Amino acid sequence: MKRQIAFTLRFDTAFYERVKAVSARRGRSVTAFVQEAVARKLNEEDAASLFQAFTLVGEDLEESSVEFACDAQRAAVLKDV
Repeated sequence: MKRQIAFTLRFDTAFYERVKAVSARRGRSVTAFVQEAVARKLNEEDAASLFQAFTLVGEDLEESSVEFACDAQRAAVLKDV
């Protein structure tokens, strides 16, 4: 079984009631609802970080050139032709 950490979250009463109602409608516990919401947010953050990294690579076209790789592949493919 995976090891889990329990901790306390503090929600405004109205906010908690909304979370509890949506969780109940979906047949999920509040814990499962919060875990899913946090997982979605973490995935968004990962995607944003990856996008930012690729954007940085694309900003310097001289350093991010892949022409050498295309030339090497072309030479390897045409070697026996």
